[in-house]
Amino acid sequence: MKKNQIYGGGAQFCFLIFTLFMFFSCKSGETDGELLPSVSGSSGPLEKVRQLAEENRSFADGRADNIVSHPAEIRAILERGFVVFGMTAQDQKPFFYKDEQTGELIGLDVEIGYAIANRLGVRAVFNRDAASFDEVVTKVVNGEVDIALSKLSLTIRRAELVRFTNPYISFRQAMLINRLEFAKIGPEETLPAFIRNFKGTLGVIKNSSYVNYALMNFPDAQIESFDTWDETVNALFAGKTLAIYRDEGEVLIVNFTRKDASILMKPVFINDKRDPIAMAVSSEAPLLQEWLNVFLDDYLLQNRRQLTPSRLIERHFRTGADTQVN
Repeated sequence: MKKNQIYGGGAQFCFLIFTLFMFFSCKSGETDGELLPSVSGSSGPLEKVRQLAEENRSFADGRADNIVSHPAEIRAILERGFVVFGMTAQDQKPFFYKDEQTGELIGLDVEIGYAIANRLGVRAVFNRDAASFDEVVTKVVNGEVDIALSKLSLTIRRAELVRFTNPYISFRQAMLINRLEFAKIGPEETLPAFIRNFKGTLGVIKNSSYVNYALMNFPDAQIESFDTWDETVNALFAGKTLAIYRDEGEVLIVNFTRKDASILMKPVFINDKRDPIAMAVSSEAPLLQEWLNVFLDDYLLQNRRQLTPSRLIERHFRTGADTQVN
């Protein structure tokens, strides 16, 4: 029988007891009576992370309360006294990035990471050694990080290596097309057919999920991979590619942050192609995966209205612009 295929009732019972203990019997005042911290409200991204980080600094180097009764993969974190989250070295605003004024790490994934650590009662450590999204997954497989929390796309290929949680946000896949180059091909009303049969040069980030998405969805395209998203965008504006391919959030950000984008580029949102974003843990950590799903159920219940592409952009970029997708 393969490893992790069947788990005994005892392990599931321990997980149930652990979950009930963590979510309903914590009376120390660490959460001020609130089930989970909310990202909503008037506080900005920097203030929110500072609030969570301040709470996190109060935890000691290890937990002593009933550690033995916890599932092995969670017990290891509690005994160690900290949980390690894996992120890419490259900033991924609004998910994780350094504040321009203070240099502090902030963003949605940072807030979620601190909320998880605070619920476990351990310190949060953010490992940003990974050069790519795929390398974050590799660090989970190798045991270098406990949880991949890095705006990580849930893909079949990655799911063969790690266990994914339920998605905490989902984007439409999107393209940004060079209007001038597209005009040479045909009138704009042929856009749906143009997208379906895309044959031009398509820019994507190297070692990202969109390399495989591009190969699968646009088999006739000439795929050009770039080290970073900034390089990918610059190649499009320089006329080196006909289009670039990523999620709707990133395409919207380009439109909001580059004044010439609306004139030179055309955004296209692909409604039937989704990009679910989730956390990932080791294939040998099924109960940590379940615990995170319980955590996310409550987190999403409190913050679902904030976890949309337009709300995230509005909160972290403060453009003041209309963020509705037309």
